Amino acid sequence: MRVLLVEDEQSMLFTLSNLLKHRGYEVIAAHSAEKGLEALGDEQVDLVISDLRLPGMDGITLIAEVRKRCEDVVPIIISAYGTLGNAIDALKLSVCDFLRKPFDLSTFEETLSRAEQRRHQLLAYKKYVNELKNNLMGEERRRTMLSRFVSKHVVERIMSSGELPARAAQTQKVSVLFADISDFTGLSEKLDQKSLVFIVNTFYSALESVMNRYGGILDKFMGDGIMMIFGCSDNSNDSACNALGAAVEIQGKMDKIRRELRRFELPEISIHIGVCTGTATACSIGKDERLAYTYIGDAVNLAKRLQDLAGPGEILVSESTVTELEDSPESITGLFGLQPLPPLSIKGRQDEVIVYRAEFENAASNG
Repeated sequence: MRVLLVEDEQSMLFTLSNLLKHRGYEVIAAHSAEKGLEALGDEQVDLVISDLRLPGMDGITLIAEVRKRCEDVVPIIISAYGTLGNAIDALKLSVCDFLRKPFDLSTFEETLSRAEQRRHQLLAYKKYVNELKNNLMGEERRRTMLSRFVSKHVVERIMSSGELPARAAQTQKVSVLFADISDFTGLSEKLDQKSLVFIVNTFYSALESVMNRYGGILDKFMGDGIMMIFGCSDNSNDSACNALGAAVEIQGKMDKIRRELRRFELPEISIHIGVCTGTATACSIGKDERLAYTYIGDAVNLAKRLQDLAGPGEILVSESTVTELEDSPESITGLFGLQPLPPLSIKGRQDEVIVYRAEFENAASNG
């Protein structure tokens, strides 16, 4: 350990300096505060031992100056004049000990032992704080990075457990929403890649705020489409209402999206949406080298089929979603009604499926 020793009595300075060196300290010794600060320069010390009354700068001021350079330094004050005011000033600077002259060397040894212990405690606490800060910063960086690739609820599971989600998690009732840009293949033939990316990002940006407002989670991006899940949290009992409400609001944002695209002389777009309520299982799929956390199941498959069957500007809704809504359709802003369609044949299903078309506020402008 390194110590700055300042004492104007030459014999005391010599005695204490030798004792400290014998104890294994590296000593910077000076007979005035100014000389001590000059000798210290920009170097760090562990302890500062100073007489209270010195020629020029006093010991309290010296400690304050050293603290500016070495914030973790442990100070010891030595004085033959221990007034209450001096003690209070020393306490303000967290002085480890206030030694009254004359003192014997055994007392000084005990004081040094306490000072060393105090120094170790300060360093241990500082290390703990730095590790805590670094861990929090590291966690935030990991959280931000993960959020770019998986949904927020998956990030929370990973960060809380420290492990990847299990390959097979719980099966639960959810509502699934698929939204896709209509005739994106045709757009891809006409536009450059930069324009296509701008269109997709404009579309995604509008969807994100809606998804958050209705309590949905992003399951995945699929080129020009998106998959959202509603009702995966423990306290969500309105998944069908939230999913359909989000679908209607997304379609309601299309006029704004079109205006934004026109500003850059880009073609207008429409989207088609499918919504289905049913059971799905959250799980990790793929190989260990490359995993994807997603929902699979009948509700997911049917929602995707409905999205494929929906025309530009349409929302097709499964019978299970309509049944789940009960008296809720009237509470969905912008939704005028649910029009039953003739039973549809769905790829992969033997029986025809009853489907409803959502009628919403600006259906005309989305067509």
